[in-house]
Amino acid sequence: MQKSDSQNPLVTLIAPDAPISAPRHGGRAKCLQRLVRLNLPVPRTVALSFEAVHGIAGGRFPDMASLVGAFDPGALVCVRPSSADPDWGGPGAILNIGMNDARLADLAARIGRDAAAGLYLRFVQSYAIHVARLDPDLFDEIEDSGPAGLADALRAYEEEAEEPFPQDPARQLREVLRSMARAWEGTSARLLRQAKGAPVDAGLGLVVQEMALGLGHGECGSGVLQLVHPETGQPQITGRYLSQSQGREALRQGRASLFLTRDARGPSLEEMAPNAFADLTAYAQLMRRTLRAEMQIEFTIENGEVHILDGVRVDASSRAALQIAVRLAEDGIITPEDAVLRIEPRAISELLHRQVAPDADRRVIGRGVAASPGAATGRIVFSASEAQASAARDEPCILVRRETSPEDVRGMHAAVGVLTERGGMTSHAAVIGRGLGLPCVVGAAHMSLNLRDRTILGEDGRLYREGDVITFDGTAGEVLEGSPKPPRPRLTMRSTR
Repeated sequence: MQKSDSQNPLVTLIAPDAPISAPRHGGRAKCLQRLVRLNLPVPRTVALSFEAVHGIAGGRFPDMASLVGAFDPGALVCVRPSSADPDWGGPGAILNIGMNDARLADLAARIGRDAAAGLYLRFVQSYAIHVARLDPDLFDEIEDSGPAGLADALRAYEEEAEEPFPQDPARQLREVLRSMARAWEGTSARLLRQAKGAPVDAGLGLVVQEMALGLGHGECGSGVLQLVHPETGQPQITGRYLSQSQGREALRQGRASLFLTRDARGPSLEEMAPNAFADLTAYAQLMRRTLRAEMQIEFTIENGEVHILDGVRVDASSRAALQIAVRLAEDGIITPEDAVLRIEPRAISELLHRQVAPDADRRVIGRGVAASPGAATGRIVFSASEAQASAARDEPCILVRRETSPEDVRGMHAAVGVLTERGGMTSHAAVIGRGLGLPCVVGAAHMSLNLRDRTILGEDGRLYREGDVITFDGTAGEVLEGSPKPPRPRLTMRSTR
């Protein structure tokens, strides 16, 4: 990229002094600039602004020769989304752009024939499915990951697309950018992110980053690492690592992935590559102190050398978010006032009630309005008197009514939760349930209640009778079959100094 282009706010080389901002380039681009300022080993990256990506969706492209020229000759690149809020989603990353027959020969001499063919195959499959929009079944059925599988994929692409697989890196990158920009501006994607609170005109940035391959000789692979447990918030190095992999494959490969720290259950990165592990934990600590948050690092190791590809805030449960905020304040990284502001009010409500464990098996049989928070598990009863009798036998029960009335209050006192077929947030059941601190789901209209036969027909068509055990999550508004594991509602934290 030309030196003058490094200060271009539309297509910008991410450097310490580059004009990068989250409202214009997205959160991922801004975070990468912060990591660059910390002198972390971030591969060379170019950020495309919201305006640039919007222009690409409309057919107006930046100077592609200049964009490709920003990277070393022959380098492979990936493209990742960079929206203002990561919760709004975005198109998936495309890796290994620039891979072609000539690069296959070069890489085969450097990292081995099978590894190079596997890398090319991944790109062909990703490009065919997500960019050329070809039938994914043609490529998902390819089992061989070496040269034979690559030949099958290239043949399938040519037959389906009626042209050979594109060999020009600039054309490959151009088509990837166009595909991701148009995917963001499609109707379905817009409606999905608006449902998550995004404004109608929410923009998408893209980052084009040089690939650290994660394949080859020596210790190579990819993974993610964070310094806290995402469910409890307690200090604990968590994540996964997979040798000879790229992207987030370590999180999808199950038992093939390695633990990060020494673990009796299997091999770990700490044992296989102690220097790389030490570097990663040091980088994570530096990011925590400087970015003032618990961060998850996405990394690649290439021949024992660590590369930091991305950093995002740890996706923590309400309980973990509270613990994280308290610990950051205790360590003097943020102020107690800042810690308080980082906790959403609804999270406190969740923490004071029982919840269904995040990893529990959720067999959802119905949905309604989450009228009063907390989880409840018990046997189905259909009247206040039956609820009182169940409580007298020390058997937890859930009172199920078409809608409650003042005569049902004694049954609500006896039950561990209330489920109604009708009603909303201001219905009798919802108001009394919140007043009693009783979990309550109302308006489960797609569940059919038969008081004469004393049965409930779930949304899935299954029939549940009086005495059957169900669970509902009054925070999420879901009715579940059986009794999924509920964690205890405890606040295990120390007071701040």
